[in-house]
Amino acid sequence: MFLTKFPLNMTRRETRRMLASPYRLHAAIAGSFPTGTSSDKTGRLLWRVDRSPDGPANLYVVSPEVPSLVGLDEQIGWPDLDPQWKTRNYDPFLSHIKEGQIYAFRLVANPVVSRCDMRNARGSSKRIPHLTPLQQAAWLVGRDAYETQGVEPPELFAKDSPSRAERNGFAVVRTGEGQGLQLVVSDSRKTDFYQGDKRRKMTLATARYDGVLEVSDSDLLRHALTFGIGHGKGFGCGLLTLARLDVS
Repeated sequence: MFLTKFPLNMTRRETRRMLASPYRLHAAIAGSFPTGTSSDKTGRLLWRVDRSPDGPANLYVVSPEVPSLVGLDEQIGWPDLDPQWKTRNYDPFLSHIKEGQIYAFRLVANPVVSRCDMRNARGSSKRIPHLTPLQQAAWLVGRDAYETQGVEPPELFAKDSPSRAERNGFAVVRTGEGQGLQLVVSDSRKTDFYQGDKRRKMTLATARYDGVLEVSDSDLLRHALTFGIGHGKGFGCGLLTLARLDVS
């Protein structure tokens, strides 16, 4: 697997145009792989845009193959400069993940719940987005989001079943004995865009998760890092990234 960091040139009109349409940006990223392969046994194509109001914006891509980003650079980068992006082999980092390790993490996800009693136009269960920060936090960590706030969890999150974090091999670290979680949910937004021939309008609800995690199952976490978490993976959601913390 490979991890790529690609700085975005936010002064360009095409950059803003692509960021307004996850479908268009995904097509451009997928076109950066000569074979067109987006998934294999080791992982799938995942991407995420990290941006701040006054700082730089970066595109992160995890992929089974090394991308060729010359075309993307011509559209949303700095084609008149030396290549600004960097791709590195992700496997050494993945292989060193072990139970008990502590990492800072970031995830942009599509926090939704599937309602079997509601159907979309195709007859599938309708996905309803979680809108409040507390609901969005519970989407990842379950009832702990409510209990650490001293709030009774609603029926949806009151079950003792493993949380999404647990199912993906990690636990969000608490700030102290019986205290809150080291988790911040921010940048909640809805993006409307058209898919394909513009006949199908889509609305994508996203939220950003920043926090500190402890590895509980290294195999499950490696799978989450290479195959993503949740829905909307083709539209910039689901890419979890880690950064080592100095806990000495």
